[in-house]
Amino acid sequence: MPPTSTQGPHPLAERLVTRYRDAALNGPVIEVAAGVGRNTRALEAAGIPVVATTDDQPYTQLPGGRNRYVAALSTHGYLHGSTDKLRVGFGELLRVLQPGSPIFITLGSINDARYGFGLAVDDRTYAPGDGPEKGIPHAYFERGGVNEILRGFTVESLEEVAADAVVGQWAHAPAETGIRHWFVVARKA
Repeated sequence: MPPTSTQGPHPLAERLVTRYRDAALNGPVIEVAAGVGRNTRALEAAGIPVVATTDDQPYTQLPGGRNRYVAALSTHGYLHGSTDKLRVGFGELLRVLQPGSPIFITLGSINDARYGFGLAVDDRTYAPGDGPEKGIPHAYFERGGVNEILRGFTVESLEEVAADAVVGQWAHAPAETGIRHWFVVARKA
């Protein structure tokens, strides 16, 4: 089990809590790749029922039947994988979400300092050759690429964020800088 984080919830988790309350959502949320549980704990503390998958569970095979969840959160799961794998993963997310359900996710930006380094897996994906994430594919997108990969979702908010301080020290080396993520809020069409 990963170490427990002392860092608070991700800003997207906080937005999900607000949306859940304001929209009077009723039902479980799926958190894809829950990491050390900082977001899971925040959702539970807000009284939101959550099904959290571990980082080693594939996002291409999510638990639950069709139209099971009222919202989804993933603050690092969809940063990893090839473009084709992400397409399959978002298709699976569409399967388990109810129509109109919001998603709160992060995706890698082509403006990230790590974009283009390592082994090229496809035109958007690179696997680092060393470090703690050695060999793990990371996908990076420009604004239009985010809209394309999220086919079946309506993007409500798309912000490119300097995420060095947000991602937490458990995920990246302390000296690592230049991390840029897309913070995406969308909903199942």
